Amino acid sequence: MVEGKRRYKPDVRKAQIIEVTKRLILEKGLAWATVTRITKSLNISKAALYYHFKNRREILLAILKEVLEGIPVIGEIDDVLAFIRRCSISFFEGTLKDPRPARLFFELLCAPPDENLRDDMHRHLLGLQGMIEATLRKGIAQGHFREDTDTKGVSWEFMSLLMTTFLGSMTVTSDFISMQQALNAVNRILDSIRKH
Repeated sequence: MVEGKRRYKPDVRKAQIIEVTKRLILEKGLAWATVTRITKSLNISKAALYYHFKNRREILLAILKEVLEGIPVIGEIDDVLAFIRRCSISFFEGTLKDPRPARLFFELLCAPPDENLRDDMHRHLLGLQGMIEATLRKGIAQGHFREDTDTKGVSWEFMSLLMTTFLGSMTVTSDFISMQQALNAVNRILDSIRKH
């Protein structure tokens, strides 16, 4: 299709391409979000799309970045315990309220090898894990956690809770854990490393 006369600023058009791609993925899966379907949905040419993104992979990476940057980091880390609880509550409530980012994350995680997303997925997840690990180290410095805390292992425990919440939000089942149960899981991890 040929692009209409209306011209959008590059950042607006880029955002439109990302949103349409997300919608197509959410409707029928990653394989459905082809360049042809994206351009038809926006009534633009492939050349117009390629002006903003080199290929579909770049669009998918922009979606991945958006999903992972959407994981809430709430407020300053004045008190690590309060910070972890605030972030946990915000993430749990936000994910259950809107499970679309979780669905997008797993669609991208399961992308075929020719999409070449695994290294970027790995890098983003390690960045998130590193932020959690740094928060735990700050908790050690604040005297909340034991000095011998395995910050890497504990950060991956928190990552597993994050992934479980993503999965649970997608099942849309009434017997998924409550907010209190989720906080209990967070508190069990914190209690295991707390200085007594």
